Amino acid sequence: MAYQRLILFLVFFLFLTNPVKSQLDEELHFNGFNGVASNMSLNGVAEIEPNGMLKLTNDTLRVLGHAFYSSPIKFKNSTDGKAYSFSTAFAFTIVPEYPKLGGHGLAFIISPSKELPGSLPSQYLGILNATVVGNFSNHIFAVEFDTVQDFEFGDINDNHVGIDINSLASNKSTPAGYFNSQNSTKQSLNLKSGHVIQAWVDYDSVKNQVTVKLSPNSIKPTSPILTFDVDLSPIFQDFMYVGFSASTGLLASSHYVSGWSFK
Repeated sequence: MAYQRLILFLVFFLFLTNPVKSQLDEELHFNGFNGVASNMSLNGVAEIEPNGMLKLTNDTLRVLGHAFYSSPIKFKNSTDGKAYSFSTAFAFTIVPEYPKLGGHGLAFIISPSKELPGSLPSQYLGILNATVVGNFSNHIFAVEFDTVQDFEFGDINDNHVGIDINSLASNKSTPAGYFNSQNSTKQSLNLKSGHVIQAWVDYDSVKNQVTVKLSPNSIKPTSPILTFDVDLSPIFQDFMYVGFSASTGLLASSHYVSGWSFK
C-alpha cells in the first residue's frame, strides 16, 4: 500500500522538469532527485538514493541532514524591500525506527545559509542551536513536521505542524491533519505512519499570510490546516536558500522527500 501511494505521488510530479529560472522569480521542479546532484547542496547524513528519493536522515541516533537548492533565490523587491509571494509543494515520508515513536521530524526551510552552521539534531531539527534560538539575526523561516513533543519549545503534541520564525518555538502550530475536500470535515493525519504525505506552503505578500495544507493524496485541499498572519519582509534577506532539514535524537526516523516544486 505504501509503495502504491509512493507511485501515485511520483506520477503527480511527472509534470515537473529540471530546475529552470524565470526572469522575475525562481521556479524549481524536481520529479524525484536522480540526476540533480549538481543542483542540490547536501550535508550531514542527507543523500540521494538510487531510486531518486531524497533521504534526509537514516535511523542513526542524533544526526541531522540538510538538502538545499544550491543557488540563492531573490526573495525581496529591490525597490520597496517587500518580500515576494511564494508557493511550494512537496511529498514527504517519515518512517520511524519504532512504530508510533518518531524522532524527531523534518522542516521546509528558507535560510540565509545552506549549511546552517552550528545547527544541532534532536529537538533543534538541524536548524538552530541553544545559543542562537530565538535571535532575530537568524533570518529563518521554517514549517516543521514534528513527531516528538518537546516541552522546551512548548510543542502541543508529538504529531504537529508548526510555523517557525527564528526559533523552534512555533509562532503557530496545529495537530497534523487535513480538510476533506468533499465535506470540509477535519481529518487527522499521522506524520509518522510511513505513508507519503503531500504538503503545500503558500505565502501571500499582499495579505501577509502563510498557509499550510496537508493531504494523504495529491488533491490539494481547499482549506488550510494552518494559517498565520505575518509580514515576512523583515525576516527575509534579499537572497535566501530554500530546502529541507531533518534530525534524529534518542529515537530515530528516516525522513524522505520524493518530489518538490517551488515558485
